[in-house]
Amino acid sequence: MDRSWANYHGHSFYCDGQGNPEEYVLKAIDLEMNTIGISSHAPVPFSTDWNMLSGKLPLYLKELADLKTKYHNQINLLSALEVDYIPDCAGPQHSRIPNALLDYTVGSVHFVDAFHDGTPFSIDDATPKFVKGVDEIFWGDIRKIIKRYFNLQKEMLEKEPPRILGHPDKIRMHNRNRFFFDETSDWYVEEVRSTLKLAAEKNVIVEINTKYYDAAEYTFPSSDHFKWMSQNNVPMTLSSDAHKPENLLSGFTEVAEMLLYHGIEHLWQYDNSTGNFVPKKFDIAGIEW
Repeated sequence: MDRSWANYHGHSFYCDGQGNPEEYVLKAIDLEMNTIGISSHAPVPFSTDWNMLSGKLPLYLKELADLKTKYHNQINLLSALEVDYIPDCAGPQHSRIPNALLDYTVGSVHFVDAFHDGTPFSIDDATPKFVKGVDEIFWGDIRKIIKRYFNLQKEMLEKEPPRILGHPDKIRMHNRNRFFFDETSDWYVEEVRSTLKLAAEKNVIVEINTKYYDAAEYTFPSSDHFKWMSQNNVPMTLSSDAHKPENLLSGFTEVAEMLLYHGIEHLWQYDNSTGNFVPKKFDIAGIEW
């Protein structure tokens, strides 16, 4: 049986990615992928270094629609957005998000409240700015910010569930540069797993994000939770969060082997006939389509 990969989380020059959408499509075809979803960062109502400008959204959607037509005999191309959840401001079901023109959404939390001057605070910034946010907004209490971060994801899952939950424990990225907290502590493990459990209850797929795998052997969520996810029937898919075309399959072979080792037998994939995601078997060579 032929096997090949799909990737549902990737960006482009419409946001903070490098390269236009067609370059990602051509690279996916070169890699003999079955499916590629382009999911550039959706606009938010304030300036950032990575979100798409609102005026570019119609152009983005039209370009993806045109590429679908151009390459429909070569690859399955899906239109998506990675949408920030910010209470009363942005989310997967906000009026700014044209759901009728999208095949799915990736819902993520990057922004956790704001600095005293009103500037939104992103946990995805460099570690020195993360420290500034922890100190200024959360009185230096790392547990407070982590609980707030996961509570925002749970709020999104309850109020505006996306189809895919993006990098659910990405806040741990800062532990690469400095020890902030023990990822094996009971309180932290409970924050992660209660979020993953709620995603499963809401029929939201949890992505296994491999963006940092080549650089640091990191996945989001951490591989520490893979066995538990398998035992608790958390639906999963594999995504590389590609910001360059050459990163479309970064870490896939290695992480797929880890998933199989921990008893995960299926990854959820988009089914064109139903417009929904369904579980499919896989091995280190790809998905059994």
